Amino acid sequence: MSRWMKRSLITVAVIVGLLLLSMLVVPWQVKKQGTAWIAENTERTLTIEKAYFNPFTLKLELSGVTLTEPASDQPFVSWDRLMVAVSLRSIIDQALILRRIEIDHPYVKIDLLGEQQFNFSDFMHLGDDAPPPVEPVPEEESGPFLFSFNNIVISDGEIDFNDQASPQSSHHEIRQLALSVPVIGNVEYLADEYVTPELAMLLNGADIHAEGQSKPFDNSLETNLSLAFFNTDLAFYAQNAPVALPVDVQSGILDCEINLTYLVTKDELPKLLVNGDFALSELVVNEPDGKPLFAMPTLLLDVEQADVFKQDFTLSLIALFEPHLWLSRDEQAQLNLTRLFASSEPQSEEPPAVEGEGEGSMPLLLIRSLALHNGQLSFDDQSLKTPIAERIHGITLTVDNFSTHPDQQATLDLRLQTDHQLDVAINGQLGAVPAQADLAFSANGLQLEPYYPYLEQVLTAPLSGQVDAAAQLVYADGNTLVHDGAVTLRDLVVPFSGEDRFTLKQLQVNGTTVDVNAQQVNLGQLSLTQGDIKATRMADGSLSPEKLLRPAQQQPPQTTATQQDSKPWNINLASFDLGPFKLQFRDDTSEKKPLLVVNQIGVHAENLSFPKATKSPFKLTAKVGKTGDVRVDGSVVHTPLNLVATSRIKAFPLDDFNDFIPADLKLKVKDGQLFSTITTRLNQQGSDLKGTFSGDVAVHRFNLLDGFGGEMVRWDGLNLSGIQGDVAPFALHIKEVALNDYQANIEVAADGQVNLTSVQASEAAETEGEAAVEPKPEPAAVAEAMKPESSEPPADIRIDAVTLQGGTVSFTDRHLPSTFATTMYDLGGRISGLASDEEMQADVDLRGQLENNSPLTITGKLNPLSQDLFADLTISFKDIDLSPMTPYSGTYLGYAIDKGKLYLDLNYTIEHQQIEADNKVMIDQFTFGDSIDSEQATSLPVAFAISLLKDRNDEIHLDIPISGNLNDPDFSLASTIFTVLRNLLVKAATSPFALLSSLIPEGEDVSSISFTLGRSNISADQTHVLDSLAEVLTKRPSLILEISPYADQNNDPEAYRRQQLTEMLQAVKWEDMDDDERKNMTVGDVQITDEEYPDVLKQVYKNAEFPRPRNVLGFLKSLPPEEMEKLLLANIRAGDEEMAALAKARAMAVRDGILAINPELKPRLFLMTTEIYAEPESGPASRVEFGINAK
Repeated sequence: MSRWMKRSLITVAVIVGLLLLSMLVVPWQVKKQGTAWIAENTERTLTIEKAYFNPFTLKLELSGVTLTEPASDQPFVSWDRLMVAVSLRSIIDQALILRRIEIDHPYVKIDLLGEQQFNFSDFMHLGDDAPPPVEPVPEEESGPFLFSFNNIVISDGEIDFNDQASPQSSHHEIRQLALSVPVIGNVEYLADEYVTPELAMLLNGADIHAEGQSKPFDNSLETNLSLAFFNTDLAFYAQNAPVALPVDVQSGILDCEINLTYLVTKDELPKLLVNGDFALSELVVNEPDGKPLFAMPTLLLDVEQADVFKQDFTLSLIALFEPHLWLSRDEQAQLNLTRLFASSEPQSEEPPAVEGEGEGSMPLLLIRSLALHNGQLSFDDQSLKTPIAERIHGITLTVDNFSTHPDQQATLDLRLQTDHQLDVAINGQLGAVPAQADLAFSANGLQLEPYYPYLEQVLTAPLSGQVDAAAQLVYADGNTLVHDGAVTLRDLVVPFSGEDRFTLKQLQVNGTTVDVNAQQVNLGQLSLTQGDIKATRMADGSLSPEKLLRPAQQQPPQTTATQQDSKPWNINLASFDLGPFKLQFRDDTSEKKPLLVVNQIGVHAENLSFPKATKSPFKLTAKVGKTGDVRVDGSVVHTPLNLVATSRIKAFPLDDFNDFIPADLKLKVKDGQLFSTITTRLNQQGSDLKGTFSGDVAVHRFNLLDGFGGEMVRWDGLNLSGIQGDVAPFALHIKEVALNDYQANIEVAADGQVNLTSVQASEAAETEGEAAVEPKPEPAAVAEAMKPESSEPPADIRIDAVTLQGGTVSFTDRHLPSTFATTMYDLGGRISGLASDEEMQADVDLRGQLENNSPLTITGKLNPLSQDLFADLTISFKDIDLSPMTPYSGTYLGYAIDKGKLYLDLNYTIEHQQIEADNKVMIDQFTFGDSIDSEQATSLPVAFAISLLKDRNDEIHLDIPISGNLNDPDFSLASTIFTVLRNLLVKAATSPFALLSSLIPEGEDVSSISFTLGRSNISADQTHVLDSLAEVLTKRPSLILEISPYADQNNDPEAYRRQQLTEMLQAVKWEDMDDDERKNMTVGDVQITDEEYPDVLKQVYKNAEFPRPRNVLGFLKSLPPEEMEKLLLANIRAGDEEMAALAKARAMAVRDGILAINPELKPRLFLMTTEIYAEPESGPASRVEFGINAK
C-alpha cells in the first residue's frame, strides 16, 4: 500500500472518527451548554430530554425541550421535536441552505404583565451590563446574507396569550397550529420563485385557514393570500378587548373568505388588492345594564374588489337581514347612543394630516347592491312627563349602484311602517359626487294622538287626527328643492274644555314648492273643509280654547341678533279656501249662558304672501239663524294695511241674540231683521290708520218686549241711508234717518214697576241703595267733574234729516185701583241739519195728537251732537182733557175730576251745560167731583190749594221756571218740576201765603206787614203788600183774608211814649202855625227844628196835667229840656191797654188800606183777636199777619 493511500485512509478514518465523535459530543454539548447558559443568565430552567446529531446528514434533532418561566416550573416554550437538516449545498452556494425544518407540537406561553412588560422581557435585558463592543474594522461592503429554508413544517402547535394587564385578564389561545412552507430563500435561483405557505389553526375556537404565494425577495414583492376564518366569536373578543367597550356584545359570529394581493412595480405605487365575502350572524348587542341595543340575525358583505392604497372599493353586496335597533332617551333627554359612545371617545389631539389628504380625497366607493330586509327600530322616550314607546317595523331599504365616482346615480327605495299605522316610502335617485338627490317622499297614516306626550308641556289634552304627506325632494348644487308637496290632515279633533272642541274633516295643502337657498315657499292651495268650532267664555272670563294651552313657563332671554340679521322666508299662497264651517259660542259669564251659532261659514282668498305684501282678493260668507246671510267681498294688502271690502248683511235675525242681552236687562227681542251694505276702505299710513266707509243700514219689523212680556217698542222700518264716514279722524255723515210705523208702549205694572225703567230694576235698586249711603260730592269734586273731558275737537258727525212717521206712544198704568190708559197718535215730524259743529243747529218740527184730540207740537233748534249740548225748544200741548185723570186724582188726591183742560207752553234752553226752562201751565175749569176713599190720598188740603190757585176766570196759571247745571249730579229736571208741584200743595196746607207769594209775579212775601215801633200808620215801603193782597183777593173770589195785629212787648211801649210826645210837640207847633203854613200839611207832617225844640217842649210841659215841681210861690219850676222830657215821657201811659189799642189801630189801618184799593173786598176782610205779644216766626214783632181761607 502506498504512503499516499495510507495517509488518505488515515485521514478518512480520523474524519470519520471525528464525525462519529461529534454524534456524541454535539448533543452532549448542546444540552450542557444550553442548560448552563440559561441557568447562568436567567432564572429559568431549560430541559432537553434528547438531542441527536447526524454529522453525515447534517441533521440535528432536539426532543422534549422545555424552557420554564422564571423561578417556576411552568413552561414558557416547549416542543416535542425539533429537526433541522442542513444541505451540503450550503458550501457550494455559500448560503445557509436548510433542506428541512420540522417542529412537532410546539408550545409558547406569552404573558403581558404590564405596559411593554412581558414574561420574556428578561431576555431583552441580557447583555445590558456588557462592555461596549469594540468598533469593528470597516470591511468592504458585502452582499446580503443568503439563505434557503426548505420544507418548513410546524404541526400541532399551541400558543397561549394571557393579558394580565387588562382589567379582564383575558386569555387567548391558538390550537392545532399547522404551518407548511415549501421553500423560502433569497439565493439567486429562488428569487423568482413563489413562496407558498399554508396555515391552519383554531384561534379561540375559530377555524382559520390561510394559503398564499409570495415573492418576498423579488423587487415586485408580489404576494397573494387567501384567508378564511369561520365561527369567530365576537362576544369573546368584546369581553377581552384591551379597553372597556361601551356596549355589551352578547353574541356574534363572523365568517370570512378573502383574497389579498400585494404588488410593487417600478411605474406605480404599491397595490393592496382585497376581495372576498364576509358574513356576520347572530349579532346581539346590549347596553351595559342589560337593555337591548342592537340585534341582527345576518349581515352579508361581498367585496368585489378593493384597492386599499388607492381607496377604490367595489362592493357587490351589502345585505342586512332583520336588523333591530333600540333607541331610548333617559329622564335627562340624553340619547342612549350619545350616552354610550360619547363617554368612550378618547380625548386626544387630532392626528397629523397625511400628506396628500385633504378636501377632495373622498374614497371611491361603488356599492352595486345595498339591501336592508325587514328592519326594526324601537324607541323609548323617558324624558317626557308621560313616557312614550314607538316601534318602526318592516323597514326595507334597497340602494342600487351607489357610487362616489363622479356623476354616478344610484336608485333608492325605502319603506317602513310604525305600530301606529304610519307608512313611509322614499324612492328615487341620488348621487354622492356631486351630492344630489331626486326623491319621491310619502308618509301616510300619521296619527297625532299617540305623540301627545311631546306636546304635553304645552297642551293640556291630546289632539287626534291623521296626516298624509307627499313631496318630490331635489338636492343639487348645495340647494334643497321641494316640488309637488302635498299635506292632508283628516279627522282633526282639538279638545278645549269639556264638550268644547274644534273638529275638522280635512285640511289639505297642494302644489307646494320650497327653495331653501332662496328661502321661498310657494303653496298652491290651502283648504279647510267641514270645520266645527265649539267654544265658551268661561265663568271666570277666560275662553275655553285657552284651556288647551298650559300656562307659559318663564323662558331665559334669547339672543335675537342672528334672527334679526337673517333673511326672512318668503311664503306665497295662491289660494285659500275654508268652509263650510260651523261656530258655536256660549257665554257662561252671563246668567242666560247665551249660545251663538253661525253656520255655513266660508272664506276664499287668493294671492296671499308673507312678509312681502301683495293685493289679495277675498270673500267671506256665513249664515246666521234661519234667515241671516252675511257676505264680505274685497281685497287686502297686509303690510302696510290696505283694505277695500264691501259687507252685505241680509235678514240678520236680531231675535236670535236674546240670550246675549245682559241678565239684568229685562228685555226680549221678539222680531227684527238687520239689513246693511257697507263699503270700507282702510289704509295704513305710518302709525296712523286712515279709511272711509259708506253704505246703508236698516232694521225692519223690529219688536222689543219688556220684562213683563208686553210689547215695548215696535217699528216697521228704521233706515239709515247715505252713510259716509272717515275712520281717523272719525267723521260720520248720514243723509237720512227714517223711522216709520213705530209704536212705543209705556206701562206701569200693578206693583208700580215701569217697563221702561224696570229693564234694570235689580241694578237700579242696588244703585238706589248705594246712593242712600253715598256721601254728597264736595263742590270742588263737582266742579272738577264739570270740566270738559278732552280738549280734542269733537268728531265730525252730520245727519241731514231725521224723519219720523206714523208714530204711536201708548201709556198704561195698572197699579191704580182703576187702570189708566192713553195714547199719542200720529207722532211724527222732521229734524233737519243735525251736526257736531257747534255753529250748526238743527231745525226741529215734531207733532202728534193725544187721543186724536190734543195736539202736541215741538219746534225749535237742537244740537245734541256737539261737544256742548245746545237746545232751544218750544213745546206746546193743548186741550188736554183732565177728567180721564180721575184714577190718579182719586188715588192720590182723594177726589174725582169732574172737568178740566190742561194747556202747556214750555220752553227749554240748554247752552254751556246750563238749562233754563220756562214752564207755563194753564188749567181751565178744573173742578173736583166726589171724594174717593183712598189710603194713598194725601192729607193736604188739595181743594183749598186749588181754590188758592184759581183766578176769577176759573183758571189756574202756573209759571214754573227751572234752571240748573246738567253736570251737577244733584240736578234733575223731572225731579225739580215734581218738587215744585209738590211744594204747592204743602204750602197750601202749611203756608198758604207762601203759596200766594209764589203766584205773584214778583214773588214777594205778603204773609205779613211790619210797622214802625210805637206807630200804627203804614209806611210807604209797605203799601205794595196791600196792593198785592188786593190783587190776589180780587182775582180769587173764593178766598177770605184774616187780619191779625201784634205789638212788640219789649220795644213798642218806649217807642209809643216817644211817638206820643212827638205828636204833642207837633200839636203845639200846629196851633201856632197860620193857615198858609198849614196848607197841604197835616199835624203829622209838622217838622220841629233843633232850635225850636226847647221852646215847643216847654209849652208841652206847661200844658201837661201831671204833678210837676213848683217853687215856693206855686209857680212851675224852670227845668232844663232834658228834665222836662224825662218827666213828660215818664207820665205818658204805655201799658197793655195802650198796646192793645195800638195793635187794633194797626189792623184798622191795614183793612182801610185794602178797602181804599178795592172797596168790594170788605165782606171778605176779617179782623182777628190775637195774643198781641205772640212772637213772630220771623221778622219784627210789631206787625200785622194775614191768614187765607176759603169761603
